[in-house]
Amino acid sequence: MHRMYLLPLLLLAACGGGTDGWVTPPSSNSETVGSSMTIVGIVRRVPLEGGFFTIVGADGVTYDPTNLPAAFRKDGLAVEAVARPRPDRLGTHQVGQIVELERIRTR
Repeated sequence: MHRMYLLPLLLLAACGGGTDGWVTPPSSNSETVGSSMTIVGIVRRVPLEGGFFTIVGADGVTYDPTNLPAAFRKDGLAVEAVARPRPDRLGTHQVGQIVELERIRTR
């Protein structure tokens, strides 16, 4: 009878309780470039080149994330992210500052 309660508890623990909703996307490069910054903004889909997603920050800056997780690719989604600028990267989107996300969550 006690085993019946064990699985739901294990699943709840595996969901990352205590992380406050933060998701850590995979990094494209282990090399760190630039210092971390916090971005508070809205995810926007840009319909050019087949479509891609940016984050328009509350500071008015458009950020081009290199590793935005699929779960956050929703136009109009309010997010908070910790990111590093990637001045060493070239992009084809040319819509804003290229960043690599360290972690992200919905607001």
